[in-house]
Amino acid sequence: MDPAVDTNVVFFQVNGNDDEVLRGVAPAQAEDGVRLAWRQVQEERQVPASEITQVRCTWQPSEADRIFLAETFRDAGCTYVFDRPQDGDWSAAFDRAAKAVARIELDHGAQSSAKTRAEGEWLPTLHTYDGPLQLYASYPLVGDRLHVGFAKVVISETGRIGMSHLLRTTFMQMSRDEIAELVAEAVGNLTAGLRFTVFVDEAKGRMAILERPDGNLCAASAIVMDDFPGKAAEQIGEDELIVGLISPDQICVAGARSGWGAEITDWVRTSPDTSGDLVPAVLLVDRSGIREILAERPTGRLPAA
Repeated sequence: MDPAVDTNVVFFQVNGNDDEVLRGVAPAQAEDGVRLAWRQVQEERQVPASEITQVRCTWQPSEADRIFLAETFRDAGCTYVFDRPQDGDWSAAFDRAAKAVARIELDHGAQSSAKTRAEGEWLPTLHTYDGPLQLYASYPLVGDRLHVGFAKVVISETGRIGMSHLLRTTFMQMSRDEIAELVAEAVGNLTAGLRFTVFVDEAKGRMAILERPDGNLCAASAIVMDDFPGKAAEQIGEDELIVGLISPDQICVAGARSGWGAEITDWVRTSPDTSGDLVPAVLLVDRSGIREILAERPTGRLPAA
């Protein structure tokens, strides 16, 4: 059972103002749930009952509460979401309510995902220094070699990925607040659904890959997150790490003293990625951040032969 459905959340709208809604809660089974919620609201803020124009409940008011509503809020309407069980079987009622909530959340999630795919979302993107950085807005991560920029990413119905990079000319016209808002939005989008998957080899130790929805899109950009070194260290069990940026969407992490070093370096040096802006690389990272680039694919932007 969803724990939220066993609570009767009651909203009291003041003077028809959608921005002024008071909230009280009571057990769903309480016969005087609305009265209890109103008492809670009154303890926090003294509002005359005559100013309440609408009451919205999670659960249908009991007969006692209907009398209370009629006597206390004479001009207010009342709505509710779930029926009280006439047979008194609250367990079955809670199960029905939980299933209804789950369906609503599923539908909302599908609509939200479809909207994001259609309108796109900002994500941080990694670039290795060269020509495009003359056009892209970017921040240096490792010296003047590895940089992070931002792109509006759109996924078509056929799965085709389009990226519209934030240009330096646009960036220069943005205010400090606008830049901060963009960075927060992009990192927030990146972290949504981001997760570590850890593999353990008795001889080589622990190794983790990072995955996220939509085919791990821009997963390697996780290195820009402030808490990445700490979270990665917790997963691996070592403070000093090697991070393989195999492609913009593929990233792996292992202890710097583990047996994975040579293998990760080989994955990077022979990466077949042809996406463009990032040269696959191996990084040395500790809890303070990225310390240096240990290796890169020798053929740069072209896959190794």
